[in-house]
Amino acid sequence: MRIIIFTGGGGSGVSTVAAATAAQLAHDGVRTLAFGLYPGLAYAFQVSLGGGPQDVSDNLQVMESRRRRDDPDELRDWLEDILDWRGMDSVSGEDVASLPGLSHVGRLLELEGQVASGDYEAVVLDAAPVVQFLELPPALDAVSRWEERLFAPREQTIFEPFLRAFAGDYASTADDVMERGQALLQRLADLRGLLTDPQVCSVRLVTAPAHHAPDRLREAITALHLFSYAIDAVVLNRLLPEDGAGDFFGEISSAEAQTVASISEVANGVPVLQGGLRASPPHGLDALRDLAAELYSTMSPGDVLHETAPRVVVHENGKFEMELTLPYAKKEDLSLEQSEEGVVIHLGEHRCVVTLPEDVRGWQAASWTFEASNLKVTLRP
Repeated sequence: MRIIIFTGGGGSGVSTVAAATAAQLAHDGVRTLAFGLYPGLAYAFQVSLGGGPQDVSDNLQVMESRRRRDDPDELRDWLEDILDWRGMDSVSGEDVASLPGLSHVGRLLELEGQVASGDYEAVVLDAAPVVQFLELPPALDAVSRWEERLFAPREQTIFEPFLRAFAGDYASTADDVMERGQALLQRLADLRGLLTDPQVCSVRLVTAPAHHAPDRLREAITALHLFSYAIDAVVLNRLLPEDGAGDFFGEISSAEAQTVASISEVANGVPVLQGGLRASPPHGLDALRDLAAELYSTMSPGDVLHETAPRVVVHENGKFEMELTLPYAKKEDLSLEQSEEGVVIHLGEHRCVVTLPEDVRGWQAASWTFEASNLKVTLRP
């Protein structure tokens, strides 16, 4: 299984680039699903999409996440049921499921179902602008911790069978709600494992050559490293042609060239794929494959285009040590604390909880250093 996530600046052509990549993968004989968290793929492929995957060409199906109020939503429905079981207003379940991040998580359950089906060799995820996408990693991390907290194994007491007999239907309802919840959260935890496995999943950041693009790219790269999402390419889209721009665009073209150079520097070894500005947006399979040919040239779009340094953990000789690369982070923006589950890393507005092994969680002494973009955390008994 190969998963490629596309996100980036709003208006930079994220959906179009994702669609082009999916179209080329399918053309190369790879069974591919293009999955959109938000509308965009239908416009790129020039098709009408319903609730499930739709055939677009050989080896290619396209799906956009449900959006209508009456469409199924496993996370929302479960939250409503658990609140109703606890005697609370079930509308609150919909409120909770609509919170930033959790609304993405509900959509990702649809994605997990497609990934788990075994019908596809590659999934291309059109994941919305990076500002919205960055709400997703902490939400997925949180639901993984919910699974551990809510469904930790425990021993049954000798009184429990009698209590359950008296509880009757109430106990049966509780069992059903909890079993559904455990299965749902386990599925999300499994998906999180895939999305943070650099051999399975990578992120491609799409940007247009606007003057602020290098700064936005720095922020996105740093945040994605914090949550251990591998970045294997930057896509610089909608570039002016190198020649033929004319005197009218001369100043704009010069400024753009400086931005392109800055973006290549920020990418720091990550491949920068370039796509030119077109007279009209590339829609339909032929135009999308033309764009893919320009972007990838001789590369295969399904390959891992760049190896990302993983989070390194050493747990031996009475010491727990973790190293994490955070490009472009500033020490003054970093702070760390310990929680019951692990180490909480605050980086600007982002919060990441690094879960620790159970035998380490009771260790209180901790120190951390940040040098040359490398965060090192050490814990001892």
